[in-house]
Amino acid sequence: MVQCECGCGAEATREFLPGHDQKLRSALERQVGSLLALRELVEASVAYGRAEMSDQELGRRVRAVLTRATDKN
Repeated sequence: MVQCECGCGAEATREFLPGHDQKLRSALERQVGSLLALRELVEASVAYGRAEMSDQELGRRVRAVLTRATDKN
């Protein structure tokens, strides 16, 4: 048995208990402000991983997304 990856602390036989993958997705969306903001972070991370974006630009993008999320709350 492993712990469910959503963070609920329950034991599971796989990565997630049924439906808990969506709990994690929803929690991540809330944390960064929206599904579109989450996509923006992933796209920036992929571009950085492919060396298509500098450290500084990645930092600016992440900061901008998280600042917008903070402003919403």
